[in-house]
Amino acid sequence: MSSHTPVLINPFEKFNVNDFELIITCADGLENALLIELDSFGLAGEILRAGRIRVQVSLAKFYHICLYSRVASRVLLPIGEYHFKQKQATTNQISKDAKGRTVARTLDTQIIDEDVPEALYKFAARYDWAKVFGLDDTFAIRLSTDKRLTVNQQFATLRIKDAIADNFNKQFGERPDVSKTPDFHIFAAANNKFAELFLDLSGTSLHRRGYRVVNTAAPLKENLAAALLYESNWHRGEHDALIDPMCGSGTFITEALLMRADYPVGLDKTTAEFGFYHWAYHDDALWQEAVSRASERFHANLDKLAQNPPTVIALDADANAVHACHQNLLASGLAPIIGHITLQQKAVSGLKDTLSKIRADHPLIITNPPYGERLGESDFIKPLYHGLGLSVVDGLMQAGVTRADMAVLGSHVEHVDTLPIIDPKTLRCHNGALTVYFRHGALDLTKEDSLIESFVKRDIINEESQEFINRFQKNLAHLKKLAKTDDVTNLRVYDADLPNYNVAIDLYGDKVHVQEYAPPKQIPADVAKARFNLVLNGVREVLGVFREDVFIKTRARQSGNEQYTKNPNADTKRKKMYVAREHEAYLYVNFTDYLDTGLFIDHRNMRQIVANASRAKRVLNLFAYTCTASVHAAMAGARSVTSVDLSANYLDWGKQNFALNGLVLDAEYEGVPKYQFIASDVFEWIKDHTEQYDVIFIDPPTFSNSKKFKGTFDVQRDHVALINRAMNRLSADGVLYFSNNYTRFELDESLSARYDVVCITDKTIGFDFNPKKPIHQSYQIRHKNGKKTISQSSDEFDAKAQITDDEVYNTRRHTEKDEFKKNRFKDDSKDFKKSNSKRDDFKRRDKKSDDFKGGFRTNSKESFGGKKDFKRDHRDRDFKDQTETLKSDKPKVRYEKIDGKLVAVPIETAQTDKPKKYTVKPKS
Repeated sequence: MSSHTPVLINPFEKFNVNDFELIITCADGLENALLIELDSFGLAGEILRAGRIRVQVSLAKFYHICLYSRVASRVLLPIGEYHFKQKQATTNQISKDAKGRTVARTLDTQIIDEDVPEALYKFAARYDWAKVFGLDDTFAIRLSTDKRLTVNQQFATLRIKDAIADNFNKQFGERPDVSKTPDFHIFAAANNKFAELFLDLSGTSLHRRGYRVVNTAAPLKENLAAALLYESNWHRGEHDALIDPMCGSGTFITEALLMRADYPVGLDKTTAEFGFYHWAYHDDALWQEAVSRASERFHANLDKLAQNPPTVIALDADANAVHACHQNLLASGLAPIIGHITLQQKAVSGLKDTLSKIRADHPLIITNPPYGERLGESDFIKPLYHGLGLSVVDGLMQAGVTRADMAVLGSHVEHVDTLPIIDPKTLRCHNGALTVYFRHGALDLTKEDSLIESFVKRDIINEESQEFINRFQKNLAHLKKLAKTDDVTNLRVYDADLPNYNVAIDLYGDKVHVQEYAPPKQIPADVAKARFNLVLNGVREVLGVFREDVFIKTRARQSGNEQYTKNPNADTKRKKMYVAREHEAYLYVNFTDYLDTGLFIDHRNMRQIVANASRAKRVLNLFAYTCTASVHAAMAGARSVTSVDLSANYLDWGKQNFALNGLVLDAEYEGVPKYQFIASDVFEWIKDHTEQYDVIFIDPPTFSNSKKFKGTFDVQRDHVALINRAMNRLSADGVLYFSNNYTRFELDESLSARYDVVCITDKTIGFDFNPKKPIHQSYQIRHKNGKKTISQSSDEFDAKAQITDDEVYNTRRHTEKDEFKKNRFKDDSKDFKKSNSKRDDFKRRDKKSDDFKGGFRTNSKESFGGKKDFKRDHRDRDFKDQTETLKSDKPKVRYEKIDGKLVAVPIETAQTDKPKKYTVKPKS
């Protein structure tokens, strides 16, 4: 309609109660759900624009909408429409082009060419309001304006009220009163094109329910929850189970059960709130009959549900949310079936176990996870969604469910993109002021076998690489049986078995990680490249994988913490994470951006040992890296888990691993954080920290000289001080697990004398590694007889440890590169100079027998095709400069405090079965 002349619609002229037009409003994005609902009422609606549905109804159907609509916001009777006068205007628009350059454009547009409040006054004044209500009635105006319309909303509302009042004054010399609880609600809407007037027959927003007696943070609106249930086809009755893993205050659960019981949500407003009670065409007898019939129907359906209830599971990690859900269910009138509802405080980490026991043919999993407010850090929301989908699929498949639907709300599309939904549908809508995305559809319940599970030995002929192919297939055939027995999908399947094919091959589920050990300088580059290409072709042919599923790296000698830095060839924008399954945990791995993947598969058994010891225990993970052991401990039910590592980036990776497994990052136990991630130098932190732990896991690097702390760390040299400090933090009956990948590591005898030490390397080396040449060494350490022995006095150890800190961590600074390469200390102490001199002599002797060439140890007389010594760990952490420890002939000493100074005192070399006791001499 292009004219600006008011078009006044008299809805009561020749009004037919059996056929009249209504406008039903809803929140933007819920139009389709409202059409689905109207269709279930036997009505055909038409979408006018966002949030507006037009429908023809009878008075009885109108009452039915008011009683039963769960999606509608308001039910409006049209009165009139007015199009504002427009004029052409030229505006300047400044924007950026694809190259970031500023671009100015001139646009021709239409703008309003009249005063909006006065136009609204004239529009409303031309209607005979006495045909709507009388002098004895009260009224109120509510104006809704579009953000594109620049107007003072309060003043514009006042002008509409003035128009109605003036209309009555002209006819009767008096006017009806305005009230906050009026008999008649006038609703006006205006945008930059036109304005509309309606009689609001609903009187109030229909989305409000009477059952919400307890709220949680950022609750889901009831009409939005109902709309999403319609979109998920819950109303059809095909689903026999409903699961909400993060139920909050229980809006989804409550709305779904009320919908299944056919509860008339309008019953809560029947006493006074509706806006049609004083309407001239209101039929109170018809209305009361509809109310009575709806109430009887609900109670009959509720009795049927109580006799044959659907499976309903509502979980939340927050006890307050579980309480709120319970109270709201009671307030909604669902008490007869509440005993059949499983309502538990449980995080998503326990969802898989819950779903594995479900008995249902077609469940619906629907939930509204936190968007970031509850966790506080949005970086960990996407892993939460990712892990939610994995847990749901694994749990349902364990239960034997073959058909299920999933529906999840998210604040970002990329979050819901992680869900395993077939042919997903996405709805953009709003929860309050927040734009959200609703992803729903059928779950993909097909399981893809891992590469080791799907391997089948075949006859493959390739003369150039036949030797490698034969050995590779032999390894896979042997390991497949063992992997199936232990339920392992991440394993090493080839480790430089043949001298001419010097690579390590690891499988991570359905991905292949190939690491080429950089060849010695005497091997021509073209020869090395040709052999490596033969390996890659063989891997793809044997495993039947695509090129994009094979990730390659060249392993070279690393200095300090280079193995923890990003791959220089990695795309900084990529950061593609893949999920590896290990036992009951999901763990992120990265094949491209770092030299390490984030998961050391040789410690698979050790992580399980830590998990088995962690239930209801306080766990400390030192040198935590990506917190994989911490995840296993938390999943096993640890009372608390503290992860300490120097790298904040790796701890963030660890937090993502926690979120991936549904572990609540801000969970508390007895008022303190349950999971802590501490970015700190382990030596400094453990020295200053005083908390006690029941389980401690230490897996340090062989050598490190990170810029973040002063000095260096050498596992052979520093393990005694490290373990002693850790044992000071271990409870009397606790256990410490120590592991490292320095294959020539020797545990200091003083530790065996002081503590109960058991070598458990044979238990921690997996079936996919050579037990005769263990890739790591591991120990179980306890206090003797369950009693802590911090020497005779902790002062002496602390003093000795302080010397270690001062002379090892502070004297050898990272900036002294030349001193580091020579492995010498710059120290004024003659004893330290002698010790370092002998250490250098030992290194020179060591280099004569074993040369480091490109990341592996090889005899200098042998060619690339010769036999190599692969005793060293092939992880990135162990391809770094190492300092061998010299067993010095120098007499052993202890440090005593004499006259306030620490003095080295010789110790008798005779061995005894008793632990050495350290004493402090009194001052003379």
